[in-house]
Amino acid sequence: MKREGDRSHEPVYLIGVAARICGMHPQTLRLYERLGLVQPHRVGNSKRLYSEADIARLKRIQHLTQHLGVNLAGVEVILRLLERIDQMNREMETIVRETNARILQLIQEHQLPVDPEMLLIRFERYDDETD
Repeated sequence: MKREGDRSHEPVYLIGVAARICGMHPQTLRLYERLGLVQPHRVGNSKRLYSEADIARLKRIQHLTQHLGVNLAGVEVILRLLERIDQMNREMETIVRETNARILQLIQEHQLPVDPEMLLIRFERYDDETD
């Protein structure tokens, strides 16, 4: 999920460096790519470049498989669900922000004698803490 100005998705690490950072064999990274668990940036047909976000994803896969005993099919499902949760969080943040702006607008337009803090919606983002 690339965000504007987010440098964590900038492809910088060759496969050997990425594998060393994660404590994995390069062949494992190739397997994960074949399975669609990670999608490094490609330069030509042979060079793979991994970003900080890719490294974090690889470490998450490693945590799920080695520490929690999840197989690779399960990892795929979990990663997809976590991506969906992240998407839903972003959507909820937008809805809450727009709703709160409308509440403040209505209070101001109608000069209501209410404390806006009593009416504004609070949203607490779910962040996965498995790493």
